[in-house]
Amino acid sequence: MFNLKTYLFVLLVVLPNIAFSADREATVCGWFKERLYFQMWSSMAPPPDASRVSGNELIERAEFTTADGKVLKGYKYQSQNENGLATHPEGYILVALGNAMIADLMITALELFSQRGYDIYIYDYRGYGESQGKRRINAIIEDYKELVVHLNAQYEKQLLYGISLGGAVMANVIGSGVQYDRAVIDSSPSRLSPHGCPERIDPAENIPDDVKNILVITGEIDSVLGPKMTSEFRERAEQKGAAVFNGSNYAHPFMDSSHEIHNERLNRVINFLDGSEAIDG
Repeated sequence: MFNLKTYLFVLLVVLPNIAFSADREATVCGWFKERLYFQMWSSMAPPPDASRVSGNELIERAEFTTADGKVLKGYKYQSQNENGLATHPEGYILVALGNAMIADLMITALELFSQRGYDIYIYDYRGYGESQGKRRINAIIEDYKELVVHLNAQYEKQLLYGISLGGAVMANVIGSGVQYDRAVIDSSPSRLSPHGCPERIDPAENIPDDVKNILVITGEIDSVLGPKMTSEFRERAEQKGAAVFNGSNYAHPFMDSSHEIHNERLNRVINFLDGSEAIDG
């Protein structure tokens, strides 16, 4: 029987959660365009394959359930000491991937970060890999806000690394006012609004007034997101105190022309996150 108690439960609990879920996965960049873009981007990512991480005892599966009930799947690379053994972490590094990347492929590429004594977390975006949900930019941004809050409760040192689309995601996370210690934004587009998205999610519009704890990296020979697409964000961030580096020999992240350039880039990232490169001021 549908009594007053049941009615109040539906009104106060069920309906708000349904609305929240619907709002989170709503398209904000055009009903057709956003679906099409994410379908194209996700199709470029390889299928998940757990065998890529098999045999590495420092890598374990990670899951996170979002406020709207979607389970994100990913990996945790445990911090290690100089002998390659698991050790108590100094903090965490949360990585937001590019739109054609998959967690089980990328986690192994960040061993250097683990060797510096940090737990590394990588999740497939909702709708990617084995993560549940629909591929929507607003939902992905909200997911990462939650992930930061979740990890902040477990670690004293809180570090963020956004790559390409993940840089745009992290810019929005930072712009929302979450707590973090340092962040690196690597090759983020300056704006998403030319593709039909609202200006409120443009990375260039989400730079706080004082960002001395951020490093922005761009590449002069980036064939995926060229200088015209990335320079405004870098320049605006620099005006607000960010450290910046525009690599003359840098391509898109993880697409550099040699192992030497790739390793130099990763060392630049972890040196800044770890505090090996001092923040001026």
